Amino acid sequence: MIAGNEGEVIDLIRRAREGSREAFCELVFRFQARVRAYLGRFTRDRDVVDDLAQETFLTAYRSFSAYREDVPLAVWLLRIGKNRALYHLRGEQHRHARESQSLEFALAGWWTDMADSDETLTRHERELTALEACMQGLPRGNLDLVNDYYFKGRSAAEIGRETGRSEGAIWAAMLRIREALEACVRARLAETDAS
Repeated sequence: MIAGNEGEVIDLIRRAREGSREAFCELVFRFQARVRAYLGRFTRDRDVVDDLAQETFLTAYRSFSAYREDVPLAVWLLRIGKNRALYHLRGEQHRHARESQSLEFALAGWWTDMADSDETLTRHERELTALEACMQGLPRGNLDLVNDYYFKGRSAAEIGRETGRSEGAIWAAMLRIREALEACVRARLAETDAS
């Protein structure tokens, strides 16, 4: 979910650059949701997102010595992800072009154009930053609920049993939390767009 405080991330980066696999694995753990969310904008196929995320982190691991800290690690990872997504989408576009002028071909071209735009990366990074800030402002119980459902993959029924609430109450709480987060993110983006 959240990458953690900047000092922890800087320490993990330093240790990973020195060859610590454990530190790099911790960075993967901290940034995987962000990378997967970004890649999910270019394909709706979860298997492809999984493959692209794995390729992104493998590429990052192999070229970690080239990482320069003048760019936030998340942006560097998303750029690698964008390049992996572009490579995949161009392959899909060529495959579809050989097969026919189908709707998928047109969509692959649109996704490629969108992925090739740095504006997409910047907008997505701003949205994620706003979401992280909004999530940090959630009451502890709501944050735990979001973490359990979205990041730990637990069902509403499971969470309800553990907390002594009905499944319907969990769904209602999640709806309120999503609405509050959406309003908060919109407000934060409006603030940054105005400045």
